[in-house]
Amino acid sequence: MATIHPTAVVSKDAIIGEGVSIGAFVVIEGRVVIGDGCDIQAGARLMGPLTLGKRNVVYGGATLGGWPQDRKYTGEPSETIIGDDNMFREAVTIHRGTGMNTRTIIGNRNYFMVGAHVGHNCVVHNDITMVNYSSLGGHVTVFDKAIIGASSAVHQFARVGRLAMTSAGAGVGQDLPPFALTMVTNRFNQLNVIGLRRSGAARENINAVRKTFQFLFRTNRGRPLKNAIAELPEALLAHDLAREFVDFCKGPTKRGIARFEPWSSSRTSAAGD
Repeated sequence: MATIHPTAVVSKDAIIGEGVSIGAFVVIEGRVVIGDGCDIQAGARLMGPLTLGKRNVVYGGATLGGWPQDRKYTGEPSETIIGDDNMFREAVTIHRGTGMNTRTIIGNRNYFMVGAHVGHNCVVHNDITMVNYSSLGGHVTVFDKAIIGASSAVHQFARVGRLAMTSAGAGVGQDLPPFALTMVTNRFNQLNVIGLRRSGAARENINAVRKTFQFLFRTNRGRPLKNAIAELPEALLAHDLAREFVDFCKGPTKRGIARFEPWSSSRTSAAGD
């Protein structure tokens, strides 16, 4: 049985699962489905069409399913789909899709810290961490276990690969490959080797992706990426991580792949600025 505070405003169209807790002054508008065991804390706002899976926690001031920040949007049907076991801290905003019958999709076990923003039509996979005040523009795709650092911004239509990581304040204007670490805007500076080790990746797999990265972005720096990929030693592609890295770089893109810049060069450029 759900527990609903008497000051909460709940739409007659809402469907509320077992064991759900809805706190004081919560507002639930329209067709909202809340899965079993969710905790909707005081002052949160849920706007349908919205589907929440199980055991999600929504803190006060968070708004899930709000209208997209898009001048073209005129109220056409769109929705927000959210999986299980996600954490939405204070003042998080997740916007629905823009365009007829489109959607914003959030997977499972993601952690959205204070003030994080997910724009319309984004696809956020699983186990992502968005640190305080980080933001995703519209149509962004973020793959598993990526970390978006505090106050980082990802440009619309960009992709962020699995286990990629942005440092605080970094801007991502182009696709950030899997396992890449960026510390400055529109460049990636090294591989997230620590993240790979923590993920349980085998040493030979890590070594293969390091060699792949070095061949594509160091040895062939300045050359067209597709030419470097064509000359990549086949033996490296026998390893899962190297193949994932290359497949991402070859995949469909609207923004292009971020360029590599060694961390030492990035620090020198920043100091010069």
